[in-house]
Amino acid sequence: MISIQQAQVGYQTTLIDIAQLALPAGQIYALIGRNGSGKSTLLQTLIGQLPLRAGSISFGAFSLTELQRNAALRSTQVSYVASMFTGVEALTLRAYVSLGRVPHLGAFGRLQASDLQFVAEVLHALNLSDLAQKDTRKLSDGERQLASLARAIVQDTPLMVLDEPASFLDYFNRELLLDQLQQWVQQKTERTAIFSSHDIDLCLQKGIPMLVLHQQKLTLLAKPTKQEVMALLSQNS
Repeated sequence: MISIQQAQVGYQTTLIDIAQLALPAGQIYALIGRNGSGKSTLLQTLIGQLPLRAGSISFGAFSLTELQRNAALRSTQVSYVASMFTGVEALTLRAYVSLGRVPHLGAFGRLQASDLQFVAEVLHALNLSDLAQKDTRKLSDGERQLASLARAIVQDTPLMVLDEPASFLDYFNRELLLDQLQQWVQQKTERTAIFSSHDIDLCLQKGIPMLVLHQQKLTLLAKPTKQEVMALLSQNS
């Protein structure tokens, strides 16, 4: 459960003011908003990279403040997929995805057979197995984006935050991404995923609840219709 109370999100000024909001676990949420509405700012706040201007946010047993103060704890609770991963020279796709297991490694910091199996299963689910030994710099933009999702999945955190993860994906892989996210949250009851998107129609088709940013507010639509979403977005104009 994500609980937000009297939260003000922004930098020098408040971009989003959330009086009260509770997001049950076991669900993925699409963050929808017009350009400049504060989607990325909100996501940066949720992953602990940007402090709240006021109020509080909690993720299950932990507050945002606790996670900001403890990077090791945060890495076991929150995973993040940026809108672009440019790759790292001489780092293979498999090695990059395996980095997601680092927060869970023991004192010797070595991947166990179970870790390697987990990585292999995720690569297979995302159709990346044949690219496992390829340098991440030599992957396509879409392949790198799926690799970022794979790394976040193997990190195995209760919360996954994704900033426009489908930007470089074709329609087939956008569907694959959403299907994998839905399966991911269904595997453990405490999991939640929040991703920003402009693909309203696909999210509606998948029956995904939406968090709509409008007039510096955040409204949850548990069973959205396109008419409801567009009505809220039009209030920004």
